[in-house]
Amino acid sequence: MEYLLNKQQIELKEKTASFVQKKIPPEVAREVDRQDVFPHELMNQLGAEGFWKINIPKKYGGNDGNVIDLMVFFEEISKALPVLAWTAGDVLLYGNNILKVNGNKEQQDAFLPRLAKGDMRFCFALTEPDAGSDAANIQTTAEKTDSGYVINGSKVFISGASVSEIAVTNTRTAADRYRGITSFLVDTRSPGYQASPIKKIGYKGSDTCEVFYKDVEVAATDILGGEACLNKGWTQVMRLLNNERLVLSACALGISHTILNEMIRNVQWKSKNSRPAGRYQDVEHEVVEMATYLEAARSLAYRAAWMEAQGKDCIKETSMTKYYCAELGKKIAWTGIRILGEQGQTTDNLTQQFFRDIPVLAIGGGTSQIQKNIIAKTLGF
Repeated sequence: MEYLLNKQQIELKEKTASFVQKKIPPEVAREVDRQDVFPHELMNQLGAEGFWKINIPKKYGGNDGNVIDLMVFFEEISKALPVLAWTAGDVLLYGNNILKVNGNKEQQDAFLPRLAKGDMRFCFALTEPDAGSDAANIQTTAEKTDSGYVINGSKVFISGASVSEIAVTNTRTAADRYRGITSFLVDTRSPGYQASPIKKIGYKGSDTCEVFYKDVEVAATDILGGEACLNKGWTQVMRLLNNERLVLSACALGISHTILNEMIRNVQWKSKNSRPAGRYQDVEHEVVEMATYLEAARSLAYRAAWMEAQGKDCIKETSMTKYYCAELGKKIAWTGIRILGEQGQTTDNLTQQFFRDIPVLAIGGGTSQIQKNIIAKTLGF
């Protein structure tokens, strides 16, 4: 993969790996999972190290990185603490990227410098109880008033909703299924906004919430992109999908990397300490298969990222990447649990923690079934 990286990206990879080694030893990862509390301290440390600048334009104090830079960061963080990568996405994807791609100048001027400094966090509120894979079915409304709009409705499975300053909220502003959606930058301190965390089996500490909007008042200038973007929310969401798929794929690569290494160490130990000492060739072959699949997945992912960074049409490639990396991650995690045996069941082992984390990567950002639907269309079905 390194042959695809430029000097800045190689340095970012080394810097992120160093941060992981110093700040996220296994005992820290286990404690975050045990406490199930948003990792405020680690997020602040990422900001202090300048990681929030990765994909912000230079004129706003950023490093002007692209999706490959993001993938390098997310893969390295996910090797140690997947939930930290997940929470970082609320800054790098749903703050930096969403403003860079869809925000107007006023919004970029107001928020990007603060995001670069780590002074604030965003979250992305799209999913509803009856609008998951069918995201265009959202029912949360924003009704026009004399002073702006009033939002009513609810969202669910919104990460970072109770710890963010801004919730990018997708609403129904017209009857048209796709051309009746508008995104608002909602101040989470607004009266009528309420976020309640949801307990989960994986990605503990991600502050995944159910969100309620009761007569939440917003101005017309709070429309993402400004008033000219009324009813253009769906188009704005579509512009972000390639980056989202690739970043989540990088998370799967990082998790898979750690589980694979756990398997290798376990089999090596058993080979040396069994009586009589010997090789477990059938198990070795299974690990070899997983290692080979992982290398293929990494090549697929970074090739798709290169295409995206070059501005090429790569909907098929990013959907293939998201589908393959997420499903392979689940396969590697299950293989790790089986091969580690009783060791894989203990809470001192990261494999069981990552085994609980990785299934959501086949759900969030478009399920594997949705990715296959997209791929089928690109193949002419």
